[in-house]
Amino acid sequence: MVCGKRMEQSRNISAATWEACKAGDKAAYATIYTAYYPRLFNYGKKFTRDEQSIEDSIQEIFTAFWFSRQKLNMVREVPAYLLTCFRNHLLNTISKNRVTSSADFETESGSFNLEMSVDQVMINAERIYEQSINLRESLEKLTPHQKEALFLRFYENLSYDQIAGIFGISVKATYKLMARAVSELRSVYKLKLASTILSLVGCFCQFC
Repeated sequence: MVCGKRMEQSRNISAATWEACKAGDKAAYATIYTAYYPRLFNYGKKFTRDEQSIEDSIQEIFTAFWFSRQKLNMVREVPAYLLTCFRNHLLNTISKNRVTSSADFETESGSFNLEMSVDQVMINAERIYEQSINLRESLEKLTPHQKEALFLRFYENLSYDQIAGIFGISVKATYKLMARAVSELRSVYKLKLASTILSLVGCFCQFC
């Protein structure tokens, strides 16, 4: 899948490309844009079906990125920076970006669509199908922010610090949010190991 390949490319951009962009190289900037566009578009579709709003938000944050590039540690900070700016801009656009306390953050209204695709895994199809149905039902029991936290941690590979920055909550609250999500999946899905649960989340999440 082209989309999947491009999202993988966004994780493998060389340090030289990041630094060239920081120095003002427009070709390097275009490389980063091309690699990150599908990744951000995919993230946006978790919040809304309005593709125009998603595209507009991507354009806006990449414009801001170009003008603020010299202030960033490219390799470490840019992925989380782009996701954070994009998320905030998109949620503002669809009027769902509310200021909440850590206490009520986890149950805040809104949506985050972490969908499952059975067709993505063809090995041992019958067993995979059963697992995907169970996991789909389990994920539906999570709050939108619990789903998003799992997506950011185990698909986007962001740190707890970075996720806390995206959500605007403390790192401690982020750990708590993640622990509750994993605990809910474990209790419903009847799996003892969190790693088993999360590997299944990674296998079945629909990213394109």
